[in-house]
Amino acid sequence: MIHYLPTIHSDKEGFERLASLAADTEKLHADRLEVDFSKCGFFDANMAASLAAVLVRIADNLNAVEIVKVPSGIEHILRKNRFLLSYGYNAIDDVNQTTLPYRRIQLSDAGRFEDYLNRHLQGKGIPRMTEGLGKRFKQSIFEVFQNAVIHSHSRLGVFVCGQFFPQLQRLDLTIADAGVGIRTNVRNYLGTKISSKEAIRWALQEGHTTKTGPQPGGMGLQFLKEFIVLNKGKIHIASRQGFYEYRDDRESFQKLAADLPGTAVNLEINTGDTSKYRLRSETSPNNIF
Repeated sequence: MIHYLPTIHSDKEGFERLASLAADTEKLHADRLEVDFSKCGFFDANMAASLAAVLVRIADNLNAVEIVKVPSGIEHILRKNRFLLSYGYNAIDDVNQTTLPYRRIQLSDAGRFEDYLNRHLQGKGIPRMTEGLGKRFKQSIFEVFQNAVIHSHSRLGVFVCGQFFPQLQRLDLTIADAGVGIRTNVRNYLGTKISSKEAIRWALQEGHTTKTGPQPGGMGLQFLKEFIVLNKGKIHIASRQGFYEYRDDRESFQKLAADLPGTAVNLEINTGDTSKYRLRSETSPNNIF
């Protein structure tokens, strides 16, 4: 089977196009998939995490997956961020240190994700933060990973990738899993049928979580959203047939045209932000958080 991958941006249409790949290959078993990039005019590098989550599910169904006819510009960035190494391509050194490299991290290896954040967020234009807020910021991203570990019910792992665009003054980071999706967890928790879009809406409300135990859940995304609001950045959440976007002081909940397995969270940070951020507990007349 050949699937011609179109242009993929970090937006609703980009996630829908990856969902179409998942839908087209849903019944493929013990076969061969050729992902043809010849019609792909551009590929946002951070979306390699979401593409990987789709392709790993396909490969797990005993299919051989190949990536072919990648335009030179796209091949260059996807070799530089290490995504294409799993498909027989050689690495290219990231001389300018603009990539947050693609990684597949097993659910049991939380320490590896923490090391990833500590190593690769440095020097990527993150706005100035006090030490306390910097730790809280990384903890909130780490909680997104933990949510995937707890809720995805996937043995295939979590996928992460990012890209720093110095001239565009933005940093994109995507965390994706190949699990059951937000809708399934919320339906099981509430005991009622709910759409993917409304499941994401429910999950984003303060105090709502399907997590059980002494530690509250849902605080990571809430904290990150508060930061993104002030930073003038962007958040995307895509899960099954639901899509959430916050940007330009507005949020929207929409239905995807196809079913995207698992959950993907994309953070876009405005690296042109010259503010300095601190926690409210760090006493200062200029507290922001």
